[in-house]
Amino acid sequence: MKSILFLHGALNSSSQFNDLKVKLNDNFNFHAINFSGHGGNLIPLNGLNFDVFVNDILTYLDTNKIEKINLFGYSMGGYAALMFALNFPQRVEKIFTCSVKLKWDLVSATKEIEFLDPEKMLEKVPTFANNLMILHGMNVWKNLLKSTSNMMMDLAKGQLLSDDDFLKINQPVLLTIGDRDKTANLNDTIDVYKKLANAQLLVIPNTPHEFNKIDLDLLAHEIKLFFN
Repeated sequence: MKSILFLHGALNSSSQFNDLKVKLNDNFNFHAINFSGHGGNLIPLNGLNFDVFVNDILTYLDTNKIEKINLFGYSMGGYAALMFALNFPQRVEKIFTCSVKLKWDLVSATKEIEFLDPEKMLEKVPTFANNLMILHGMNVWKNLLKSTSNMMMDLAKGQLLSDDDFLKINQPVLLTIGDRDKTANLNDTIDVYKKLANAQLLVIPNTPHEFNKIDLDLLAHEIKLFFN
């Protein structure tokens, strides 16, 4: 069976894919990691960035003696998948991204960061804040919010993946986005789709950004089609 490494979104963990794993276990060797700072992992002294996430992927592959693998990345995980393919093309077969914000600017980053204030979160969405405490640890979750905010602002100040970078990614890539996604941008996704050498585009109807609102039966079906 073919192997897929699943890469989670910001403020989440590999557990994000538990329900999807059930639908794919009979078809693929299912791998998933927790990025640095997520799911109980420590935040590096220099904070979080995509160089750290790329190294997380490389470390997992090397530790498990996996020479080459398929990648599925949701949101932040999809951006990390593309970054990894750019830096280590010989280690990647195919890439399936879902709901990825591919281009950043100060306006959109500031809007995202407003939600990442821990005190406001405790006041307005205490259940979500409590879930972050449980998922990432009482002593980590606030630092994770701060590190994620800093990472988003760094992305906005200097586009990490440039148009030239997208042109260099030659693996088959399926870019997937919901038609009601208010975080990722459909026009930006289409623009990157046109730049990738070997890309497909899938727009899922009636679907927002949140992973738990994506039709997992449909997603599993598309994963099977693409990787097989």
